[in-house]
Amino acid sequence: MYTAMLLADARLPTGGHAYSAGVEPAVRAGLPPDLLADYLIGRVRTVTRVEAGTAVLARHVLLGDATAHRRALADVAAAWAARTPSPALRAASVAQGRGYLRLAARLWPEAPAWALFEDRAPCRAVVLGAIAAESGMPPADLVRTVVYDDAAAAAAAVLKLDPRDPAEVSRWVLDACATGEPYVAEVAALTDPADIPATGAPQTEEWAQAHALLTQRLFRA
Repeated sequence: MYTAMLLADARLPTGGHAYSAGVEPAVRAGLPPDLLADYLIGRVRTVTRVEAGTAVLARHVLLGDATAHRRALADVAAAWAARTPSPALRAASVAQGRGYLRLAARLWPEAPAWALFEDRAPCRAVVLGAIAAESGMPPADLVRTVVYDDAAAAAAAVLKLDPRDPAEVSRWVLDACATGEPYVAEVAALTDPADIPATGAPQTEEWAQAHALLTQRLFRA
């Protein structure tokens, strides 16, 4: 439980403050402010399920046969990439993954999993799954952590891009988490990379690609 609380803390030194969970690209592309709450709900039903499923699979792999870790993690990463076609979003996730990996290596320095990433750059979801495996986090807690973290990151970005009553935005986070709850058991039970939800959001991908070309922005993605 404490690991989940730690990972959900916005003050965690992983560089998460540089990412808006797609809010800035959406706002820059013209998403009306009165649809931002719906945007958070939409993410839970689409890209967040992909991220949560990827994290669960990485955890599952690292708790299995040690001789198959490298190949199995590559399969998980490939399944995630196939569901995240935007190069900008993949690059942003890998950058976030580096931040989490640096922190994880300091908190659990003896964990053998980190050596698997010395010659590759894992995405954020894979690193979260590795942390869950090392810390003993149950898969359902991992899914809820991914859902909450994504919604909270989006909410924090809203307050910077379209300032409003923070209590209103906090309500959005709770609503987003409630939307994700029906998916928790299904996603937490995944054991095959092919079963990671293929619920991407093409409009989000397009916004991310356009945002990556901007020279003035508050967030990387």
